[in-house]
Amino acid sequence: MKTPSTPSLAKPHHLDPLLKASGGAADLVAAGRAGAFVGVDPAGCFAHFRSLAEGVSLEGLAPFRGVPLVMLDNVKRALVVAEPGFAVAAAKLRDPPLREVYELPSLVLGLQFAAGRVPATALSRGEVGALLAEQTPWRRLMLDYLDVVSDPLLDLVPRERVAAIREGTGPLDRAEDFVAIAGVFQEFAPKLQGQHPFSPAQLARLGEVGATLLQQMRPGNAARAEKVRGPEATLCDQFGALVSQRYEMLLELATLGLGRAKVEAEVPALFAVVRAPKGDKVEAKKEEAKKDAKPADPVVAPKTPTAAPTRPSAPPPA
Repeated sequence: MKTPSTPSLAKPHHLDPLLKASGGAADLVAAGRAGAFVGVDPAGCFAHFRSLAEGVSLEGLAPFRGVPLVMLDNVKRALVVAEPGFAVAAAKLRDPPLREVYELPSLVLGLQFAAGRVPATALSRGEVGALLAEQTPWRRLMLDYLDVVSDPLLDLVPRERVAAIREGTGPLDRAEDFVAIAGVFQEFAPKLQGQHPFSPAQLARLGEVGATLLQQMRPGNAARAEKVRGPEATLCDQFGALVSQRYEMLLELATLGLGRAKVEAEVPALFAVVRAPKGDKVEAKKEEAKKDAKPADPVVAPKTPTAAPTRPSAPPPA
């Protein structure tokens, strides 16, 4: 007689009720933990959860404003508090969303990657100036190099391409130069490979900064474009909504298993910045003060003065 196989946990809310009845709530918790996707690479987590995130409705979708690393810390804290009550909660629910809750840390890593794909919405004048200052010296060095290799005696790069990059002035022109220079090195990489001192990281950074600046800068007489959330931003919003949905599942399990009072006292809000209690900060400062304090000079006991030798008294007169 064949033993029935354990049902697949690839899709949410498909745990077999018979498993709950026969194996108990503890088995449900173990199965949920075992069936959860666990990843440590943000890109891999993003790829795994992307189709689920894209299924989140766009109707009423709020822009994501959180900090993924803060959310990841809160999720981990919440799981530590809530997990002891999962078995009790599982016994009270028909299809407890245990796998979905155990996947929360990996889902937040996917959100972190999704947030990193969103182009910067706005840079201050100071930030624009800092990026221009960062790459302008590299622009000069790379153009000087391209002047040499575009000389007809070497003819590794078309001379007119380099001359076209040198035309124009101003911050916007410099940003265009960053992109154009990186493009030349990429286009003529077979000829230039091993012939220059610039690393792939430096060339990639030059092109990246140029592209970022071109998204932020515009000619003085150009009309301002309307702000439209691109596909990367929308997908990030969907990831954020999916994390919020699953955190609500965690709170539901924790409340059923531990009680509302404990949850409100010990489980952090998803977006909250959790700070150490004041007493802990005071103790930490005391410990730091002890480490930084210079060792005190040894206390030397004062010397006891020795008594002066006494002269023998003169004998009495005869």
